[in-house]
Amino acid sequence: METLDRRPRFAHTVRGALVLSLLAAAPARGQHGTGTGTVRGSVRVVDARGAVAPAGDAVVWIEGLLRRAAPAGGQVLAEVAQRKKTFVPHVQVLRVGSTVAFPNLDRLYHNVFSLSEIAPFDLGLYRNGASRSLAFPRPGVVRVYCNIHPSMSAFLVVVNSDVFGKTGADGRVELREVPVGTWPVSAWHEKGGEAKVRVDVEPGGTAELDIRLDAAGWRPLPHKNKYGKDYPPPDDDENRY
Repeated sequence: METLDRRPRFAHTVRGALVLSLLAAAPARGQHGTGTGTVRGSVRVVDARGAVAPAGDAVVWIEGLLRRAAPAGGQVLAEVAQRKKTFVPHVQVLRVGSTVAFPNLDRLYHNVFSLSEIAPFDLGLYRNGASRSLAFPRPGVVRVYCNIHPSMSAFLVVVNSDVFGKTGADGRVELREVPVGTWPVSAWHEKGGEAKVRVDVEPGGTAELDIRLDAAGWRPLPHKNKYGKDYPPPDDDENRY
């Protein structure tokens, strides 16, 4: 999956520097059987000093595992709210084709936008109590910002799968009722980029994951507004809108 945005707020690591390990997985059989099992484990990031830390809010999914029909047009399946000048949640994962609602729960205006190549959009200026919705028909990572408040940022991880999850603060995740067989598992984190491994799921068994992402190259960087320019002063925008 490509991570796409012409003006990122965050710098991501080079994909070739990813460090991966897979524990307790049987040799790949290259075929699927009957029954289900569980994929469980942790995602961690390694910084420039070699320190390893849990990767909270990492997204883990089984690529290409689609169980249901495509989402109905206009049916809202996910939400990214604007609350206290913050996007909630900071990371949202959704199946490709899903519609996301962006409600404004603040007593001020927001203008949600993205410059992502896979899903560029501008929802315009709207007030408290209003909401705008948008479908995302292509997989990838979409960075989302507010054109008024430069501190606001979020990520939409659009996946070609019905089996996905997010890690907790401890970096742990569990995917249940995974069909038996060998499956490609992807993991993504805003500091460490993306990794791919393969797991072998046995009937009633648990495939254990230990994925480490190289975050040595990550640096927080400012982003531009929707016009590709710096945000206007004042830096404290408390009373601007």
